[in-house]
Amino acid sequence: MQRLKPAILLATALLVAGCFPTPKLQTTPPMVDQQSAFDTLSSLAPPKGEPIVVGVYNFVDQSGQRLVNDRPVSEMSTALPQGISSILVQELQRAADGKLYRVVERENVDALLTERRIVVASLPAEQAAQLTPLLLPGIILTGGAVSYDRSVTQDLRGLGFKSVNGVKEVATDQVGVILRAVSVKNGEVLATVHARKSVMSARSGISGLYILNNDVLALEIGGSANEPVSLAVRLAIAAAVLELTQEGIKKGWWSN
Repeated sequence: MQRLKPAILLATALLVAGCFPTPKLQTTPPMVDQQSAFDTLSSLAPPKGEPIVVGVYNFVDQSGQRLVNDRPVSEMSTALPQGISSILVQELQRAADGKLYRVVERENVDALLTERRIVVASLPAEQAAQLTPLLLPGIILTGGAVSYDRSVTQDLRGLGFKSVNGVKEVATDQVGVILRAVSVKNGEVLATVHARKSVMSARSGISGLYILNNDVLALEIGGSANEPVSLAVRLAIAAAVLELTQEGIKKGWWSN
């Protein structure tokens, strides 16, 4: 009878595990997001005047935070997504349906200038002369993601009875973005805004442990949900663009 106990416990564990079949993953079609992260930013009433020409420079992750995981290995990935300057460009173009800003390429300006030289060298002189000059921005935008604070708030609740335990945990991180507008004419910093966005994560589960003589049967069920960090960064950038636009309207950027 003692020899049968491990077999019975193993069979019970396999039976319980069989109650949770492997979920079937369905491939979803890709999504193209052409809207601003903020409806308010897209629906801004454009002020009188032409869109102002701006260039984005060095808008990068300056937080220095690394990704943290549960594995006991070193992690070289960053906590924040890279390429946040591309997110900023998209939000600027979507502001008031493109009636506020005309964004010029500056991040890959070397590639752009090289391509223009190739075009000039490849075309006859008459056609090459028709190549229009590059737009010159009056304002450059710089800054970046300056902070990623972990566990700003943490709510942990648990309940146990005998060998059965349940737990629920909610944690809040926070990402911070600074956006700065600088005049090309005289180098003056025209405006600086700081936007923050929380990043929520939650997990819950229940576990049980049954000991019979020298045999142990353990069962654990749980799940977790995490707010996408990339979405939080995009929302923070959109909020910064909205605040910078409102500052610019007050200072008459579009009335000059």
